[in-house]
Amino acid sequence: MNENNFIIGIDLGNLTSCISYYDFNQKSLDIVDASGGYGKFNIPTIVSYNTDSKDWVFGEYALLNKGFSNDIIFENIIENLGKDYKYIFNDEQFELYYILSKFLLFLLENIKNINPNAKIIGIVLSVSSCISKKSIDEIIKSFELANLKNQLIKIVDEKECILKEFFFNNLINKDKILLIDCNYNKMEIFLYQISKNNKLICLKSAFKKELAQSNIFNAIKNLIIKKFMDYTKLINLNSTQHANLENFCLQQFDFILKKNKITDIKLYYNFYYPPFQQTISKEEIFDIIFYFEKEINIFFNEFFKNNEVNEKDIKNFALVGEGIEIDFIHKLIKSRFSIEKNFKNKAKRIVSDGACIIACQEKNILPKDYIEIEDLNILKNDIGIFIKNEFEEVFFPLIHKNTYVLQETKKNIFNLIYLENLDFDIYIKKNEEYISLKNIKIELPSSLKRDLRTIRFLLQIKFINFNQVLFLIEDFGFGEIFPKTDFKKEFLINLI
Repeated sequence: MNENNFIIGIDLGNLTSCISYYDFNQKSLDIVDASGGYGKFNIPTIVSYNTDSKDWVFGEYALLNKGFSNDIIFENIIENLGKDYKYIFNDEQFELYYILSKFLLFLLENIKNINPNAKIIGIVLSVSSCISKKSIDEIIKSFELANLKNQLIKIVDEKECILKEFFFNNLINKDKILLIDCNYNKMEIFLYQISKNNKLICLKSAFKKELAQSNIFNAIKNLIIKKFMDYTKLINLNSTQHANLENFCLQQFDFILKKNKITDIKLYYNFYYPPFQQTISKEEIFDIIFYFEKEINIFFNEFFKNNEVNEKDIKNFALVGEGIEIDFIHKLIKSRFSIEKNFKNKAKRIVSDGACIIACQEKNILPKDYIEIEDLNILKNDIGIFIKNEFEEVFFPLIHKNTYVLQETKKNIFNLIYLENLDFDIYIKKNEEYISLKNIKIELPSSLKRDLRTIRFLLQIKFINFNQVLFLIEDFGFGEIFPKTDFKKEFLINLI
Protein backbone atom coordinates (compact mmCIF):
# COMPACT_ATOMS: atom_id res chain seq x y z
CA MET A 1 0.00 0.00 0.00
CA ASN A 2 1.03 3.60 -0.59
CA GLU A 3 2.51 5.05 2.62
CA ASN A 4 0.47 8.22 2.01
CA ASN A 5 -2.72 6.18 2.54
CA PHE A 6 -4.14 6.17 6.06
CA ILE A 7 -6.70 3.85 7.64
CA ILE A 8 -8.23 5.44 10.72
CA GLY A 9 -10.02 4.33 13.89
CA ILE A 10 -11.78 7.07 15.89
CA ASP A 11 -13.00 6.78 19.46
CA LEU A 12 -15.66 9.52 19.47
CA GLY A 13 -16.41 10.17 23.12
CA ASN A 14 -18.74 12.69 24.71
CA LEU A 15 -15.88 14.19 26.74
CA THR A 16 -12.73 13.21 24.87
CA SER A 17 -11.87 11.58 21.56
CA CYS A 18 -8.74 9.99 20.10
CA ILE A 19 -7.50 8.63 16.76
CA SER A 20 -5.48 5.55 15.89
CA TYR A 21 -4.05 4.79 12.46
CA TYR A 22 -2.32 1.92 10.67
CA ASP A 23 1.33 2.69 9.93
CA PHE A 24 2.16 1.03 6.59
CA ASN A 25 5.90 1.52 7.15
CA GLN A 26 6.00 -0.18 10.54
CA LYS A 27 3.10 -2.56 9.77
CA SER A 28 1.55 -1.71 13.12
CA LEU A 29 -1.03 0.47 14.86
CA ASP A 30 -0.13 3.88 16.21
CA ILE A 31 -1.96 6.69 17.96
CA VAL A 32 -2.14 10.37 17.02
CA ASP A 33 -0.53 12.64 19.60
CA ALA A 34 -2.50 15.84 19.15
CA SER A 35 -0.55 17.55 21.96
CA GLY A 36 2.51 17.92 19.75
CA GLY A 37 4.77 15.38 21.44
CA TYR A 38 3.60 15.60 25.07
CA GLY A 39 1.99 12.15 24.97
CA LYS A 40 -1.56 13.38 25.48
CA PHE A 41 -3.72 11.35 23.15
CA ASN A 42 -7.14 12.39 24.44
CA ILE A 43 -8.63 15.39 22.66
CA PRO A 44 -11.51 17.13 24.48
CA THR A 45 -14.69 16.82 22.39
CA ILE A 46 -15.37 20.54 22.70
CA VAL A 47 -15.92 23.25 20.08
CA SER A 48 -16.03 27.01 20.61
CA TYR A 49 -17.20 29.71 18.20
CA ASN A 50 -16.32 33.39 18.49
CA THR A 51 -19.24 35.51 17.29
CA ASP A 52 -16.96 38.52 16.66
CA SER A 53 -14.09 36.95 14.74
CA LYS A 54 -16.22 34.01 13.44
CA ASP A 55 -13.36 31.67 14.35
CA TRP A 56 -13.88 28.02 15.28
CA VAL A 57 -11.63 26.58 17.98
CA PHE A 58 -11.43 22.92 19.01
CA GLY A 59 -10.25 20.59 21.73
CA GLU A 60 -7.92 21.85 24.46
CA TYR A 61 -7.99 25.45 23.22
CA ALA A 62 -11.81 25.48 23.19
CA LEU A 63 -11.71 24.22 26.78
CA LEU A 64 -9.50 27.13 27.79
CA ASN A 65 -11.98 29.59 26.21
CA LYS A 66 -14.75 28.66 28.65
CA GLY A 67 -16.03 31.71 30.51
CA PHE A 68 -14.14 34.24 28.42
CA SER A 69 -14.93 36.76 25.61
CA ASN A 70 -17.87 36.10 23.31
CA ASP A 71 -17.17 32.46 22.64
CA ILE A 72 -20.08 30.04 22.39
CA ILE A 73 -18.97 26.73 23.89
CA PHE A 74 -20.35 23.44 22.60
CA GLU A 75 -19.90 20.62 25.12
CA ASN A 76 -21.58 17.21 25.47
CA ILE A 77 -21.95 17.17 21.70
CA ILE A 78 -22.36 13.41 21.38
CA GLU A 79 -24.77 13.19 24.32
CA ASN A 80 -26.97 15.94 22.83
CA LEU A 81 -27.18 14.49 19.32
CA GLY A 82 -30.68 13.44 18.30
CA LYS A 83 -32.37 15.98 20.57
CA ASP A 84 -33.14 18.49 17.78
CA TYR A 85 -31.03 21.25 19.33
CA LYS A 86 -30.66 24.28 17.06
CA TYR A 87 -28.26 27.20 17.40
CA ILE A 88 -28.57 30.66 15.91
CA PHE A 89 -25.62 33.01 15.55
CA ASN A 90 -24.81 35.65 12.93
CA ASP A 91 -28.44 35.30 11.75
CA GLU A 92 -27.81 31.71 10.70
CA GLN A 93 -29.31 28.55 12.16
CA PHE A 94 -27.15 25.48 12.72
CA GLU A 95 -27.90 21.91 13.78
CA LEU A 96 -25.58 20.16 16.23
CA TYR A 97 -24.35 17.75 13.56
CA TYR A 98 -22.93 20.78 11.68
CA ILE A 99 -20.75 21.58 14.72
CA LEU A 100 -19.75 17.89 14.92
CA SER A 101 -18.67 17.97 11.25
CA LYS A 102 -16.28 20.82 12.10
CA PHE A 103 -14.85 18.80 14.99
CA LEU A 104 -14.36 15.71 12.81
CA LEU A 105 -12.39 17.76 10.27
CA PHE A 106 -10.24 19.11 13.10
CA LEU A 107 -9.58 15.58 14.39
CA LEU A 108 -8.50 14.31 11.01
CA GLU A 109 -6.39 17.39 10.29
CA ASN A 110 -3.97 15.98 12.87
CA ILE A 111 -3.09 13.26 10.35
CA LYS A 112 -1.50 15.99 8.21
CA ASN A 113 1.03 16.54 11.03
CA ILE A 114 2.19 12.95 10.49
CA ASN A 115 2.20 13.12 6.70
CA PRO A 116 1.32 16.33 4.80
CA ASN A 117 0.36 14.17 1.79
CA ALA A 118 -1.92 11.93 3.83
CA LYS A 119 -4.94 10.49 2.10
CA ILE A 120 -7.57 8.86 4.32
CA ILE A 121 -8.94 5.76 2.60
CA GLY A 122 -11.02 4.26 5.41
CA ILE A 123 -12.54 5.25 8.76
CA VAL A 124 -14.28 3.18 11.43
CA LEU A 125 -15.95 5.23 14.15
CA SER A 126 -16.56 3.88 17.64
CA VAL A 127 -19.49 5.19 19.69
CA SER A 128 -21.08 4.41 23.05
CA SER A 129 -23.49 1.51 23.42
CA CYS A 130 -26.10 3.95 24.73
CA ILE A 131 -26.31 6.12 21.63
CA SER A 132 -29.68 6.30 19.86
CA LYS A 133 -30.42 5.52 16.21
CA LYS A 134 -31.34 9.16 15.66
CA SER A 135 -27.92 10.18 16.98
CA ILE A 136 -26.24 7.70 14.62
CA ASP A 137 -28.17 9.26 11.70
CA GLU A 138 -26.88 12.70 12.71
CA ILE A 139 -23.30 11.41 12.94
CA ILE A 140 -23.64 10.15 9.36
CA LYS A 141 -24.93 13.62 8.35
CA SER A 142 -21.85 15.19 9.97
CA PHE A 143 -19.60 12.93 7.85
CA GLU A 144 -21.55 14.02 4.75
CA LEU A 145 -21.06 17.70 5.63
CA ALA A 146 -17.35 17.12 6.16
CA ASN A 147 -17.13 15.32 2.77
CA LEU A 148 -16.01 12.17 4.56
CA LYS A 149 -18.95 9.86 3.92
CA ASN A 150 -17.11 7.87 1.25
CA GLN A 151 -14.27 7.22 3.70
CA LEU A 152 -16.61 6.09 6.50
CA ILE A 153 -16.67 2.30 6.47
CA LYS A 154 -18.95 1.74 9.46
CA ILE A 155 -19.97 2.93 12.94
CA VAL A 156 -19.48 0.31 15.65
CA ASP A 157 -20.19 -0.22 19.34
CA GLU A 158 -17.23 0.56 21.62
CA LYS A 159 -17.42 -2.91 23.26
CA GLU A 160 -16.81 -4.54 19.87
CA CYS A 161 -13.71 -2.34 19.44
CA ILE A 162 -12.39 -3.25 22.90
CA LEU A 163 -12.76 -6.98 22.27
CA LYS A 164 -11.32 -6.72 18.75
CA GLU A 165 -8.23 -5.05 20.18
CA PHE A 166 -8.02 -7.68 22.92
CA PHE A 167 -8.10 -10.63 20.51
CA PHE A 168 -5.65 -8.92 18.16
CA ASN A 169 -2.99 -8.24 20.81
CA ASN A 170 -3.35 -11.09 23.33
CA LEU A 171 -2.87 -14.82 23.49
CA ILE A 172 -6.09 -16.18 24.97
CA ASN A 173 -5.51 -18.09 28.20
CA LYS A 174 -8.47 -20.42 28.87
CA ASP A 175 -11.96 -19.33 27.91
CA LYS A 176 -13.05 -16.39 30.08
CA ILE A 177 -12.41 -12.66 29.72
CA LEU A 178 -13.03 -9.98 32.35
CA LEU A 179 -13.56 -6.54 30.86
CA ILE A 180 -13.37 -3.57 33.26
CA ASP A 181 -14.36 -0.19 31.84
CA CYS A 182 -13.76 2.77 34.13
CA ASN A 183 -14.97 5.87 32.32
CA TYR A 184 -16.27 9.34 33.11
CA ASN A 185 -19.88 8.22 33.68
CA LYS A 186 -19.60 4.81 35.37
CA MET A 187 -17.53 1.76 36.16
CA GLU A 188 -18.64 -1.37 34.29
CA ILE A 189 -17.68 -5.05 34.56
CA PHE A 190 -18.37 -7.68 31.90
CA LEU A 191 -17.52 -11.35 32.28
CA TYR A 192 -17.41 -13.09 28.89
CA GLN A 193 -17.02 -16.75 28.00
CA ILE A 194 -15.75 -17.88 24.62
CA SER A 195 -17.92 -20.64 23.20
CA LYS A 196 -16.75 -23.26 20.68
CA ASN A 197 -18.27 -21.36 17.77
CA ASN A 198 -16.37 -18.16 18.71
CA LYS A 199 -19.40 -16.53 20.26
CA LEU A 200 -18.64 -14.32 23.25
CA ILE A 201 -21.38 -15.01 25.77
CA CYS A 202 -21.78 -12.45 28.53
CA LEU A 203 -22.11 -14.49 31.74
CA LYS A 204 -22.57 -11.48 33.97
CA SER A 205 -22.29 -7.71 33.90
CA ALA A 206 -22.75 -4.82 36.29
CA PHE A 207 -22.20 -1.08 36.49
CA LYS A 208 -21.95 1.54 39.21
CA LYS A 209 -22.31 5.24 38.48
CA GLU A 210 -20.94 6.20 41.92
CA LEU A 211 -17.51 4.90 40.85
CA ALA A 212 -17.38 7.04 37.71
CA GLN A 213 -14.23 9.03 37.03
CA SER A 214 -16.39 12.17 37.29
CA ASN A 215 -17.11 11.40 40.97
CA ILE A 216 -13.41 11.03 41.73
CA PHE A 217 -12.71 14.25 39.83
CA ASN A 218 -15.46 16.08 41.78
CA ALA A 219 -13.98 14.92 45.10
CA ILE A 220 -10.61 16.46 44.16
CA LYS A 221 -12.31 19.50 42.64
CA ASN A 222 -14.30 20.18 45.83
CA LEU A 223 -11.09 20.04 47.84
CA ILE A 224 -9.34 22.53 45.50
CA ILE A 225 -12.32 24.91 45.53
CA LYS A 226 -12.63 24.71 49.34
CA LYS A 227 -8.99 25.78 49.70
CA PHE A 228 -9.71 28.70 47.36
CA MET A 229 -12.89 29.79 49.16
CA ASP A 230 -11.36 29.47 52.64
CA TYR A 231 -8.43 31.68 51.67
CA THR A 232 -10.28 34.34 49.67
CA LYS A 233 -13.36 34.42 51.98
CA LEU A 234 -15.50 34.71 48.86
CA ILE A 235 -19.11 33.59 49.14
CA ASN A 236 -20.11 33.65 45.47
CA LEU A 237 -17.98 33.26 42.34
CA ASN A 238 -18.42 35.31 39.17
CA SER A 239 -18.39 33.56 35.77
CA THR A 240 -14.68 34.28 35.14
CA GLN A 241 -13.62 32.95 38.55
CA HIS A 242 -15.78 29.89 38.06
CA ALA A 243 -14.25 29.21 34.59
CA ASN A 244 -10.72 29.74 35.93
CA LEU A 245 -11.30 27.34 38.81
CA GLU A 246 -12.82 24.72 36.49
CA ASN A 247 -9.77 24.83 34.20
CA PHE A 248 -7.41 24.88 37.18
CA CYS A 249 -9.06 21.74 38.63
CA LEU A 250 -8.80 19.93 35.28
CA GLN A 251 -5.08 20.70 35.13
CA GLN A 252 -4.43 19.62 38.73
CA PHE A 253 -6.45 16.38 38.61
CA ASP A 254 -3.97 14.56 36.37
CA PHE A 255 -1.06 15.88 38.40
CA ILE A 256 -2.57 14.74 41.71
CA LEU A 257 -3.97 11.29 40.90
CA LYS A 258 -2.22 10.02 37.77
CA LYS A 259 1.34 10.09 39.10
CA ASN A 260 2.93 7.10 40.81
CA LYS A 261 3.54 8.61 44.24
CA ILE A 262 1.14 10.61 46.43
CA THR A 263 2.76 13.61 48.11
CA ASP A 264 1.70 16.99 49.49
CA ILE A 265 0.58 19.18 46.60
CA LYS A 266 1.29 22.91 46.51
CA LEU A 267 -1.44 24.72 44.58
CA TYR A 268 -0.54 28.12 43.14
CA TYR A 269 -3.73 30.03 42.37
CA ASN A 270 -2.08 32.36 39.87
CA PHE A 271 -5.34 33.33 38.13
CA TYR A 272 -6.45 35.27 41.24
CA TYR A 273 -5.08 38.66 42.27
CA PRO A 274 -3.02 38.75 44.33
CA PRO A 275 -1.86 35.18 43.61
CA PHE A 276 -1.55 32.86 46.60
CA GLN A 277 -0.47 29.34 47.47
CA GLN A 278 -2.29 26.58 49.36
CA THR A 279 -1.33 22.99 50.14
CA ILE A 280 -3.36 19.82 49.80
CA SER A 281 -1.83 17.31 52.19
CA LYS A 282 -1.23 13.71 51.17
CA GLU A 283 -3.52 12.73 54.07
CA GLU A 284 -6.40 14.63 52.45
CA ILE A 285 -5.72 12.86 49.15
CA PHE A 286 -5.45 9.47 50.88
CA ASP A 287 -8.88 10.03 52.50
CA ILE A 288 -10.41 10.32 49.00
CA ILE A 289 -8.42 7.35 47.70
CA PHE A 290 -9.34 5.18 50.70
CA TYR A 291 -13.06 5.85 50.21
CA PHE A 292 -13.04 4.93 46.51
CA GLU A 293 -10.76 1.90 47.01
CA LYS A 294 -13.21 0.56 49.58
CA GLU A 295 -16.21 1.14 47.28
CA ILE A 296 -14.46 -0.45 44.27
CA ASN A 297 -13.64 -3.55 46.32
CA ILE A 298 -17.25 -3.77 47.50
CA PHE A 299 -18.36 -3.53 43.86
CA PHE A 300 -16.04 -6.39 42.86
CA ASN A 301 -17.08 -8.47 45.90
CA GLU A 302 -20.74 -8.10 44.96
CA PHE A 303 -20.00 -9.00 41.35
CA PHE A 304 -18.30 -12.29 42.25
CA LYS A 305 -20.65 -13.11 45.11
CA ASN A 306 -22.52 -16.39 44.50
CA ASN A 307 -20.89 -16.63 41.10
CA GLU A 308 -19.83 -19.95 39.60
CA VAL A 309 -16.61 -18.32 38.37
CA ASN A 310 -13.86 -17.72 40.90
CA GLU A 311 -12.11 -14.42 40.20
CA LYS A 312 -8.73 -16.10 40.81
CA ASP A 313 -9.40 -18.43 37.85
CA ILE A 314 -9.70 -15.55 35.36
CA LYS A 315 -6.56 -15.11 33.28
CA ASN A 316 -7.71 -12.76 30.50
CA PHE A 317 -8.25 -9.07 31.28
CA ALA A 318 -9.18 -6.02 29.24
CA LEU A 319 -8.95 -2.72 31.15
CA VAL A 320 -10.25 0.35 29.37
CA GLY A 321 -11.26 3.95 30.09
CA GLU A 322 -9.56 7.07 31.40
CA GLY A 323 -10.23 5.99 34.98
CA ILE A 324 -7.70 3.16 34.54
CA GLU A 325 -5.05 5.87 34.09
CA ILE A 326 -5.67 6.96 37.71
CA ASP A 327 -2.78 5.41 39.60
CA PHE A 328 -4.60 4.00 42.64
CA ILE A 329 -7.33 2.38 40.46
CA HIS A 330 -4.71 0.85 38.17
CA LYS A 331 -2.75 -0.54 41.14
CA LEU A 332 -5.87 -1.79 42.93
CA ILE A 333 -7.13 -3.76 39.92
CA LYS A 334 -3.69 -5.16 39.07
CA SER A 335 -3.13 -6.23 42.68
CA ARG A 336 -6.58 -7.73 43.19
CA PHE A 337 -6.45 -9.86 40.05
CA SER A 338 -2.65 -10.45 40.00
CA ILE A 339 -2.28 -8.85 36.56
CA GLU A 340 1.26 -8.40 35.30
CA LYS A 341 0.51 -6.33 32.20
CA ASN A 342 0.65 -2.52 32.50
CA PHE A 343 -2.49 -0.78 31.20
CA LYS A 344 -1.57 2.80 32.07
CA ASN A 345 -1.22 5.11 29.04
CA LYS A 346 -2.94 2.42 26.96
CA ALA A 347 -6.43 2.10 28.44
CA LYS A 348 -7.94 5.01 26.54
CA ARG A 349 -6.48 4.11 23.16
CA ILE A 350 -7.80 0.52 23.24
CA VAL A 351 -11.11 1.68 21.72
CA SER A 352 -9.56 3.68 18.86
CA ASP A 353 -7.06 0.87 18.21
CA GLY A 354 -9.94 -1.60 18.03
CA ALA A 355 -11.79 0.66 15.58
CA CYS A 356 -8.63 0.86 13.45
CA ILE A 357 -8.26 -2.93 13.49
CA ILE A 358 -11.84 -3.30 12.24
CA ALA A 359 -11.13 -0.73 9.49
CA CYS A 360 -8.00 -2.65 8.42
CA GLN A 361 -9.92 -5.93 8.38
CA GLU A 362 -12.64 -4.37 6.22
CA LYS A 363 -9.94 -3.14 3.82
CA ASN A 364 -8.24 -6.59 3.84
CA ILE A 365 -5.04 -5.15 5.33
CA LEU A 366 -5.39 -7.43 8.37
CA PRO A 367 -6.95 -10.91 8.45
CA LYS A 368 -10.59 -11.02 9.56
CA ASP A 369 -11.76 -12.84 12.64
CA TYR A 370 -15.36 -13.83 13.20
CA ILE A 371 -16.47 -13.21 16.74
CA GLU A 372 -20.11 -12.71 17.68
CA ILE A 373 -20.61 -10.61 20.81
CA GLU A 374 -23.66 -10.89 23.03
CA ASP A 375 -24.55 -7.45 24.38
CA LEU A 376 -26.31 -7.04 27.73
CA ASN A 377 -26.56 -3.28 27.31
CA ILE A 378 -29.85 -3.72 25.47
CA LEU A 379 -33.13 -4.87 27.02
CA LYS A 380 -34.38 -7.81 25.00
CA ASN A 381 -38.05 -7.78 26.09
CA ASP A 382 -40.83 -5.34 27.01
CA ILE A 383 -41.57 -4.89 30.72
CA GLY A 384 -44.95 -3.49 31.74
CA ILE A 385 -48.38 -3.92 33.29
CA PHE A 386 -51.88 -4.78 32.16
CA ILE A 387 -54.29 -1.83 32.31
CA LYS A 388 -58.04 -1.74 31.91
CA ASN A 389 -59.74 0.46 29.37
CA GLU A 390 -63.46 0.67 28.68
CA PHE A 391 -63.56 -2.65 26.83
CA GLU A 392 -60.67 -4.92 27.87
CA GLU A 393 -57.34 -5.38 29.60
CA VAL A 394 -54.31 -4.48 27.48
CA PHE A 395 -50.57 -4.80 28.05
CA PHE A 396 -48.81 -1.44 28.47
CA PRO A 397 -44.96 -1.45 28.30
CA LEU A 398 -43.41 0.80 30.93
CA ILE A 399 -40.03 0.15 29.32
CA HIS A 400 -39.59 -1.15 25.79
CA LYS A 401 -37.27 -3.79 24.38
CA ASN A 402 -34.14 -2.44 22.64
CA THR A 403 -33.89 0.24 25.32
CA TYR A 404 -30.29 0.85 26.39
CA VAL A 405 -29.75 0.09 30.04
CA LEU A 406 -28.24 3.49 30.86
CA GLN A 407 -30.92 5.52 29.08
CA GLU A 408 -33.29 7.70 31.08
CA THR A 409 -36.63 5.90 31.20
CA LYS A 410 -39.99 7.51 30.59
CA LYS A 411 -42.46 8.37 33.38
CA ASN A 412 -46.09 7.40 32.79
CA ILE A 413 -49.23 8.81 34.39
CA PHE A 414 -52.19 6.51 35.13
CA ASN A 415 -55.63 7.12 36.59
CA LEU A 416 -56.95 4.78 39.27
CA ILE A 417 -60.55 4.23 38.21
CA TYR A 418 -61.49 0.67 39.22
CA LEU A 419 -59.68 -0.45 42.37
CA GLU A 420 -59.59 1.11 45.83
CA ASN A 421 -56.27 -0.58 46.56
CA LEU A 422 -53.40 -1.53 44.26
CA ASP A 423 -52.92 -5.18 43.37
CA PHE A 424 -51.25 -5.93 40.04
CA ASP A 425 -48.29 -7.75 38.46
CA ILE A 426 -45.22 -6.49 36.61
CA TYR A 427 -44.76 -8.63 33.50
CA ILE A 428 -41.96 -9.28 31.07
CA LYS A 429 -43.12 -10.09 27.55
CA LYS A 430 -41.03 -12.84 25.94
CA ASN A 431 -42.20 -13.53 22.40
CA GLU A 432 -45.98 -13.62 22.93
CA GLU A 433 -45.83 -14.95 26.49
CA TYR A 434 -46.32 -12.73 29.55
CA ILE A 435 -44.27 -13.83 32.58
CA SER A 436 -44.92 -12.24 35.98
CA LEU A 437 -41.79 -10.76 37.54
CA LYS A 438 -43.37 -9.38 40.70
CA ASN A 439 -46.76 -8.89 42.31
CA ILE A 440 -47.35 -5.41 43.71
CA LYS A 441 -49.80 -5.03 46.59
CA ILE A 442 -50.32 -1.62 48.17
CA GLU A 443 -53.01 -0.47 50.54
CA LEU A 444 -53.73 3.18 49.79
CA PRO A 445 -53.16 5.61 52.67
CA SER A 446 -56.01 7.66 54.11
CA SER A 447 -54.74 10.74 52.24
CA LEU A 448 -55.75 9.02 48.98
CA LYS A 449 -59.21 7.82 50.12
CA ARG A 450 -61.21 10.00 47.76
CA ASP A 451 -63.10 9.83 44.48
CA LEU A 452 -61.16 7.28 42.40
CA ARG A 453 -61.39 9.47 39.30
CA THR A 454 -59.18 12.06 41.03
CA ILE A 455 -56.37 9.61 41.89
CA ARG A 456 -53.39 9.59 39.53
CA PHE A 457 -50.09 7.78 39.84
CA LEU A 458 -46.69 8.30 38.26
CA LEU A 459 -45.12 4.98 37.27
CA GLN A 460 -41.52 4.45 36.18
CA ILE A 461 -39.00 1.62 35.82
CA LYS A 462 -35.30 2.40 36.31
CA PHE A 463 -32.32 0.12 35.82
CA ILE A 464 -30.22 -0.61 38.91
CA ASN A 465 -27.86 -2.83 36.94
CA PHE A 466 -28.09 -5.13 33.93
CA ASN A 467 -30.10 -7.71 35.88
CA GLN A 468 -32.26 -5.61 38.21
CA VAL A 469 -34.77 -2.78 37.82
CA LEU A 470 -36.50 -0.54 40.31
CA PHE A 471 -40.25 -0.04 39.97
CA LEU A 472 -41.39 3.35 41.32
CA ILE A 473 -44.94 4.48 42.00
CA GLU A 474 -45.88 7.85 43.47
CA ASP A 475 -48.90 10.10 43.82
CA PHE A 476 -49.17 12.62 40.98
CA GLY A 477 -52.03 14.61 42.51
CA PHE A 478 -54.96 16.06 40.64
CA GLY A 479 -54.10 19.65 39.87
CA GLU A 480 -54.84 22.34 42.47
CA ILE A 481 -57.89 20.45 43.76
CA PHE A 482 -55.81 17.61 45.21
CA PRO A 483 -52.09 18.50 45.36
CA LYS A 484 -49.77 15.50 45.23
CA THR A 485 -48.97 13.86 48.57
CA ASP A 486 -45.72 12.30 49.77
CA PHE A 487 -47.00 8.80 48.92
CA LYS A 488 -44.17 6.92 47.18
CA LYS A 489 -43.19 3.24 46.95
CA GLU A 490 -40.23 1.43 45.41
CA PHE A 491 -39.88 -2.27 44.52
CA LEU A 492 -36.74 -4.08 43.43
CA ILE A 493 -37.33 -6.55 40.56
CA ASN A 494 -34.91 -9.24 39.37
CA LEU A 495 -34.93 -9.79 35.62
CA ILE A 496 -33.27 -13.21 35.73
